[in-house]
Amino acid sequence: MGIEKKAAELAQVIQQQEHVDIITHCDADGITGAAIAKQALDRAGIQNEVRVVRYLNKQVLEETRSFAWLIDLGNGNIRDIKKGQTVITDHHFSNEYYEYSLNPFYFGVDGETQVSGAGLAHMVASRIADIDATLAIIGAIGDLQDVQHRRLVGLNRVLLRNSRIDAKKDLRMYGRNQPLFRMIAYASDPAIPGLFKRDRSAIGFLTHLGIDYKKSWVECTHEERKTLFSALVKILLERGFGYHHAERLFGEVYEMDGEDIRNHATLLNSIGKYGEGESAVAMCIEEKFDGEAIRRKHRNRIRKYIAYAKSRLDGYGELYYFHGGTYIIDTVVGTIAGMLLRDEDFAGPLLAFAENDEGIKVSARAPYPLVQKGLNLSLAMKHTAQMLGGDGGGHRAAAGALIPKGMEEQFLHMFDAEIKNQLTR
Repeated sequence: MGIEKKAAELAQVIQQQEHVDIITHCDADGITGAAIAKQALDRAGIQNEVRVVRYLNKQVLEETRSFAWLIDLGNGNIRDIKKGQTVITDHHFSNEYYEYSLNPFYFGVDGETQVSGAGLAHMVASRIADIDATLAIIGAIGDLQDVQHRRLVGLNRVLLRNSRIDAKKDLRMYGRNQPLFRMIAYASDPAIPGLFKRDRSAIGFLTHLGIDYKKSWVECTHEERKTLFSALVKILLERGFGYHHAERLFGEVYEMDGEDIRNHATLLNSIGKYGEGESAVAMCIEEKFDGEAIRRKHRNRIRKYIAYAKSRLDGYGELYYFHGGTYIIDTVVGTIAGMLLRDEDFAGPLLAFAENDEGIKVSARAPYPLVQKGLNLSLAMKHTAQMLGGDGGGHRAAAGALIPKGMEEQFLHMFDAEIKNQLTR
């Protein structure tokens, strides 16, 4: 059975229900996926309720009284779900089979780069009601599915054609509507050596090129863009990064009504991870992505969290780690780990801990060269967490878990052994 046929089968199962609990993850991918599902169910006249959660556990599942549609989560909880009373559209890796799961990996589709949770939700929802794929693309961008190839690929490409998103070739630096010096100074994929997080240096660099540093990229003339792009490539090549690194500056960007949809995804992440997920779902349905004050507050928090994490960075075997305690909230500790991984040159995986009411949240991020050598954080995280009485999962390069409090030292020891085992097979 192909993935399209499976999506149609799950749509039929959902259409037979009188009420559906939509349970989704609190990031941009999960939030857009929930909005897609709710729109479809509303149009089909099926009663529904949305719940946005930080993670899926037995308590959340036990509180579910009706048929559940799990979006962007569920593949790591198959043994705990109510069989026959749950549909899963989750793009995270799992080798456990469940009849009512649209698991992309079972159909030869890479859930890390080819389809997101929102994309899977759209594949089912579009067979319940007529819905375009705009929100699915915002979810995919929020999940960074365009990063590895500098463009959307696979099923995401199919969804893009059924959306109102414009794709064009351009500079891929985030903040093309911001002043140039900020865009350059805070670029991270790639970071520009000598200019990274140095506002004054970026201003001097632009002034030397004869370009007004207060202008944005979108305000620059064709000649100014050409001059700036060439100068950035030159810096990277002269610093020995090579053409492969320099070419990451250019690729596809995605806009809706002239605005980079990464801004929308960042806003949804900000709202969802600070406990206002249901409001973010409503924002998607209404397509009112106006929250500059929220973005500023989020950026300020992130800066403080990064500084805190760096001050507590340590090593353990092949790993690097920091403990955010109760200072860094558990919903963004993975984001902080990902940003540190891009900022610094880590030779091994980076682990991040944060405390919450349920225990210790663990997030892991890995450099892509290690993933290419066979590292799978999802399997390592799940195996280690389960041995300590917790659970986990995720992607090859990014995964998470929840473990009991006080188990951090044991987790580091066992996780390090898992990583070494994977890389020496």
